[in-house]
Amino acid sequence: MMDKRLSKVFISFLAAASFLFLSEMGLRLFWEMAPSVRRPFYQRSKNPFIRYELIPNAESGSVKINSAGFRGPEIKIKKPKDTIRILMLGDSELFSILLPENDNLSRQLERLLNEKSSGLKFEVINTGVEGYNTYQEFEVLKDNGLKYTPDLVVLNYVLNDPEPGEYYFGNNFLSRNSALYRYSIYRVKKGLIKRERKRLKIKTEPDHFNYLHSGESFLHLKNTILEMASRLEERRIRLVVHIFPVSSLAVKDFKENYPYGHLHQMIKDITHKNIICVDAIEEFNRLGMTPQEVSINYQYNESHKNALALGVMAELLCRVFRENKLISGI
Repeated sequence: MMDKRLSKVFISFLAAASFLFLSEMGLRLFWEMAPSVRRPFYQRSKNPFIRYELIPNAESGSVKINSAGFRGPEIKIKKPKDTIRILMLGDSELFSILLPENDNLSRQLERLLNEKSSGLKFEVINTGVEGYNTYQEFEVLKDNGLKYTPDLVVLNYVLNDPEPGEYYFGNNFLSRNSALYRYSIYRVKKGLIKRERKRLKIKTEPDHFNYLHSGESFLHLKNTILEMASRLEERRIRLVVHIFPVSSLAVKDFKENYPYGHLHQMIKDITHKNIICVDAIEEFNRLGMTPQEVSINYQYNESHKNALALGVMAELLCRVFRENKLISGI
């Protein structure tokens, strides 16, 4: 009788272990956390916190990915002599899929810095990827960006960067190594967030952005930026947080009717001795620019910035670098 019981326990244990093993393998092979970007130049990342990344040397239309897995020209890991490197972190606003290579923020900034240079060469590395949040951008910095020994890091901040909260797994062994654990946490958190959003009746764009800048999502974002600043401070690298204004149909102007000024202020209030914050909306207002003028396609609710707006932002960053003595040679 005892042998039969032990046999049943063993069989049950073996069945459970087999189920867990097959679930783990299946999720590692097939599960993608929606919304995954589906384009010919993306692949699943080996880092579960990054989720997906650009395929080195991929090309589609006007988009060319270099061998490092970044949009832009080839760049050597070892920094050449008399060269200043700036690493740009960001999402689709930085990636700029709708613009030619020479019109994105990184290339315009690089060109401007080299025009103003007194002998040094400037390289601006564009690590922007569509859909990334600030936490993913920090992972890119740690995994890949720092090996290029940047002299300055610019975090380009967009108001949807605190999302998606359901992907925050915590930094522990299971999170790093088990797809089954991540999937379980993902399903639970996604359900809780969906229920909370329904309870709060979040329907409009302002509702959405205000929600993202509250509770756990914003706390996680704030801690990530502060950790990034501290990590860079250890290497004596300054961090510039560059805020992109929203230029969607919900925004009629960048002045008294701008619905997100308080959210910009929340980012400016994330203070650290290694952070310098730059708000592009101040420059747009100084120049009298409107959301219609800076959006790449305002009438279709396209908030991404056009080449003119990115040129203005490049000029602003260049001026901030010079005034705060963040880099030499300009």
